[in-house]
Amino acid sequence: MERIGVVSRGIVREVLTRENYQEWKTLMENYLRGENLWEVVESDSVFDAQRNAKALHIIQLSCAPNIFDQIKHFQTSHIAWNHLANVCRSEFKVHQHIRHGIVSDVSEHKDLYKFVETGDWKETSSYLERQPNAIIWSPPSGRTVLHVATIEGHKTIVERLVVLGKKQLLEMQDEDGNTALALAAGYTGDIDIAKFFINAQGGENLLAIKNKEGEIPLLLAANSGRKRMTRFLFFRTSSDVIDQQSSHNRVLLLERCIQVHIFDVALKLLNSYEELPIESLRVLHQLARMPSAYLKVSSLFQTVIDGFENGGTLVGLILSSMDMIGKFVVSESTTDLYGLNTMNTESIFGHKHEFLKILRYYKDIVSKFNSSKLRDALVYDAMLEAAKHGNVEFINAMREANHDLLWAMDDHGRDIFSYAVLHRKCNVFKLMRSLCRNKDIINYTTDMLGNNLLHLAARLGPLSDLNLRPGAALQMQREIQWFKAVEEVVHVKCREALNDEGKKPEEMFNETHKELMKDGEKWAKETAGTFAIVGVLVITVTFAALFTVPGGLHEDTGMPTLIKEKRFTVFIVADVISFLASIVTVLIYIDLQTSRYAATDFLERLPTKIMSGLGFLSLSLVSMMIAYCAALGIVLQKSSLYKHFYVGIVILACVLFILLVPLKLISQIVSFTTVNPITGRQETFSGRVLRYILHIYIDVCVSVWMTLRS
Repeated sequence: MERIGVVSRGIVREVLTRENYQEWKTLMENYLRGENLWEVVESDSVFDAQRNAKALHIIQLSCAPNIFDQIKHFQTSHIAWNHLANVCRSEFKVHQHIRHGIVSDVSEHKDLYKFVETGDWKETSSYLERQPNAIIWSPPSGRTVLHVATIEGHKTIVERLVVLGKKQLLEMQDEDGNTALALAAGYTGDIDIAKFFINAQGGENLLAIKNKEGEIPLLLAANSGRKRMTRFLFFRTSSDVIDQQSSHNRVLLLERCIQVHIFDVALKLLNSYEELPIESLRVLHQLARMPSAYLKVSSLFQTVIDGFENGGTLVGLILSSMDMIGKFVVSESTTDLYGLNTMNTESIFGHKHEFLKILRYYKDIVSKFNSSKLRDALVYDAMLEAAKHGNVEFINAMREANHDLLWAMDDHGRDIFSYAVLHRKCNVFKLMRSLCRNKDIINYTTDMLGNNLLHLAARLGPLSDLNLRPGAALQMQREIQWFKAVEEVVHVKCREALNDEGKKPEEMFNETHKELMKDGEKWAKETAGTFAIVGVLVITVTFAALFTVPGGLHEDTGMPTLIKEKRFTVFIVADVISFLASIVTVLIYIDLQTSRYAATDFLERLPTKIMSGLGFLSLSLVSMMIAYCAALGIVLQKSSLYKHFYVGIVILACVLFILLVPLKLISQIVSFTTVNPITGRQETFSGRVLRYILHIYIDVCVSVWMTLRS
């Protein structure tokens, strides 16, 4: 795949994708003319085997992988070129927006259309009384006033227009063949309007009216991903209407429902089959693409309970609660720390049961297939697709149906294990590692390019799995974790093995991660510089505070006048802690600025330094807030309301601290440093040290706060 992109740089600026056909066509045509190859591409009457092969090769090299798959079987450049033209022109044609031209293309009754568009029924009614035939008139776009009212969502006008226009108005279609119900189903999703249409006289017939693309309202709703509308129309549309052309409609509806996660409708469709048609097995690819993120709802809350197992202390509960909050916050990103895609609330709570039922349904079907039928139904391809998306539920279900499916392999000789490594899916990696008892399969497997698993791990992982907010440093750490995890699995000889390009895995890793290492170094130094500036400011403030203590000094001795006060002791201790912690922070970040940045340093040493510096900086800021509150308490000690005011200030300061400190950065660095989700290995030595420091830090803060309140 990478070779295609490299070779094509001398031909076109970008390989052909779904968006750049016109530019690609111009550049490619000029290049072929310059190479004296355009004649064999343009005309099928001119045939030169050598020139045709060269032109076809150039065209194939300049296509993205998904488009290359469509033309790889063609034998002539002329056929391939025309196929790309037809496909791209059909895929990239511009569709008119449903709101475009509602009034602009109206030649007659323009005032009527404006009244309907703005929702003015009084003027609309008055106009129709004068010209009653205007209700069924339509402009070149074919949209009647009922279409317009439906698009704008004016329920009152829709109801009154249907009463006036009756069945004739309901069944009128625009230039695309869409009735008003079709627009409500596929474009607006307004169920109230759809219900009124269907319940009107002759409204049931609207469910069977197809547009020019041959799609009924139910299919339009499913295609637009409108779940409530799809469910409503499915229960109102008879099975005869769905199957009136062929079983293709039912299979198409099944595919669309699974694609947009309407699993309850998909399950009812499956149960309606007496014998499942072979084409319905295409749905397996949709199921395989479902991310493996149907998380157990109780898993996060179980973390709080586990906090009492950390010694049964308040600190243990706080730590576990922080872990839970961190996991919840991190789940906002596209992928979580463990490489699993997150799902929305509806997917987690509403559809897991139906999804697993559909999987079991297809598992029973697949279990009856022999090897030939499995290949024809592309079940092996679906297994690789599931590995690519991290769908372990699908892999487990299919291997229970037929264990041979675990050894699915693509045209490049890459199996499920290879896909898990290439696409950085640690859940699939751990599953395959536990299932592969024959270590030789792991140790000596190579693809058609001579790459073993360690070579594949040496490649830069997908950007979607590396889109982490802390920056390139932690991205680099995750890449090294993957390389080390695979290194433990494969045979020792694989570490020195050469692929077809004559490269060892470590050489490939250093070459492919060169830019990421530079970005990681830049991010770490910029972060260190920013936090060092904050540390210097805190040092300045806390140093000055020691010589301007609240309450003043005795003139004869120079000792603080309130030295025996408990609040004064809290002030001094907190100020000194803040001062010393800031000094340590600055020293750590100076060290980061002068550190070497080798690949292995990103694994543990650099993240630990960043986390330590951030921890000491947080300690410094919290201590400074405590010192400030203690000083404020001393100043206001004669006020009867000072205590309530003081407690409020403490709470406000803590809330501000929680909001200002980058919780996501702390959470991700701790998770990356203390837990390796790829191998399942828990807490390294540095991780235990960090957790121990965090224990002490929370204990100190809790103790000081209780002292201040007393």
